[in-house]
Amino acid sequence: MRRFPFVLVALWVALASSSGFAGEDPIAPTPTPTPVPEREGFIKRAIHAVMNDEVDPNARSAYRWGPFEPRAEIMSSGAGPAPVLHLWAPDLGGSGLDVHASGAYSIYGYQYYDAQFGRVPYVGRRLPRTGKGTTDLFPLADLEKTASVPGTHVYVSARHRDYPREDFYGVGPYSQAANRTDYRLRDELFEGVMQTRVSHLSLMARAGLMRPSIHSGTDSAFPDTSETYTEQTAPGLTSTSDFTHLSAAAWLELRDQPTNPQRGVSLGIAVSRFDDRHASAYQFTRVVVDAREYVPLGSNRHVVALRQVAFLDTPDAGSLVPFYLQPNFGGSTFLRGFGATRYRDNKLLAVAAEYRLALHKNIQFALIYEAGEVSPTMHDFNLNRLKQDYGVGIRLKTVKRIVARLDVLHSSERTRVDFKLGPSF
Repeated sequence: MRRFPFVLVALWVALASSSGFAGEDPIAPTPTPTPVPEREGFIKRAIHAVMNDEVDPNARSAYRWGPFEPRAEIMSSGAGPAPVLHLWAPDLGGSGLDVHASGAYSIYGYQYYDAQFGRVPYVGRRLPRTGKGTTDLFPLADLEKTASVPGTHVYVSARHRDYPREDFYGVGPYSQAANRTDYRLRDELFEGVMQTRVSHLSLMARAGLMRPSIHSGTDSAFPDTSETYTEQTAPGLTSTSDFTHLSAAAWLELRDQPTNPQRGVSLGIAVSRFDDRHASAYQFTRVVVDAREYVPLGSNRHVVALRQVAFLDTPDAGSLVPFYLQPNFGGSTFLRGFGATRYRDNKLLAVAAEYRLALHKNIQFALIYEAGEVSPTMHDFNLNRLKQDYGVGIRLKTVKRIVARLDVLHSSERTRVDFKLGPSF
């Protein structure tokens, strides 16, 4: 019985020691080391940035030097890739005014320079987007690229292009591939532009001065255009003129995701007037219509995409449309199974249809069919003469965007591979 107090004392000391009451700190458990995340390399960072739909549109590109941002682009069909340097200063000094300028020089010697000043349409703080190619639907192409930008924008713009290897096969639906020539197009465009968006409708008005000139092409594989064609067979070849132009355009945007649509419609309409500043040889009115529809087949995994385009130039009595301004197809815009600017004339009608199948959240497969024709007048248009191509495509995508696409199109003349960033339509 006398040992009982000693047992209690010993037990109390042991408990006190384990609880920290004995004057000694308890032994802390060894901490688990925090894993150090692996640092991503340049290529991984670039891929993640491109494939990330959650990137803040108000954030500037991570690859820039102050106001300068480098890019790589293809300016026009046949130009080849080009390094492009942009100068971009949105909301300059808190003034609400924006300054943008860019310069590009491609591997085939194509040059493009432009500048805008004022309230320029753009998303967040991202670079403004403009059409550069000779197959673009001028002036509707620019409005399509900025139709989702809210607010009202007023700015002035200047552009200089020097495209030394432009293809010309002749005017009309019966031009022959064997008659391929090349010429050098230089032009300058100075404009004032106003654009606004009301709900789903974007409106644009623009007026400007266009100064084109035609020179000898630099592609030694083909004869120069002036050696094969004359002023009668290629209007404007030897007597280029300056033009004033007035344009009005509207774009109705009802697609769920304009850069990767699964459902909805869009409709663009533009009317332009071109007047010869020195005479009345080249005066004409242009009407452009671009309609697109997207129909899901049961789910967004299966989508049928449709496009119809009318590009109609109507010269005044006694006037002509210069060949270098005529609607054309072939290359990366319409009927991509034909070479760039393969067919051209005053009128162009084209349709495209794609069945798009999502194979994976980031991969899309497409079956493609395209058809179109050019003619001097609508009376001469003949459905039995339609040019056609068909093919398949693979697209890299996110939920909101088509990042890049590789399409293979076959026509009666050739099989052509078309690689481009962004959606086909």
